[in-house]
Amino acid sequence: MCGGDFVEVYSDSSQVGAWDAVVTCFFIDTAHNIVEYIEIISQILKDGGVWINFGPLLYHFADMYGQEDEMSIELSLEDVKRVALHYGFEFEKETTIETTYTTNPRSMMQNRYFAAFWTMRKKSGVAHQQVP
Repeated sequence: MCGGDFVEVYSDSSQVGAWDAVVTCFFIDTAHNIVEYIEIISQILKDGGVWINFGPLLYHFADMYGQEDEMSIELSLEDVKRVALHYGFEFEKETTIETTYTTNPRSMMQNRYFAAFWTMRKKSGVAHQQVP
């Protein structure tokens, strides 16, 4: 991964079909527009490329005080999967895993997440369109 905004870096035409695999860990819910993230992941993967995802859908821009005009598209897990299918992915493995994130095992307070885990493969022949 490189520094900078995911959309800015990976929507560049030089990235189209450049990657064999994309791994997202506690990441896709950081998007203002999760559909755009999925579209870009589809664009940058080669045909037959693999997308491995692990993490919850917390949507970091939800209910941000003082930034009511900030866009935040917050899809359910079922809708995220439908969007992925639309962009040419097919599921190979899918499950939910109970996990923590940066937790001190000796702490009396621990947050637990039921994180989505999947392996998807990009089908061959999916058209690449530049994200506007």
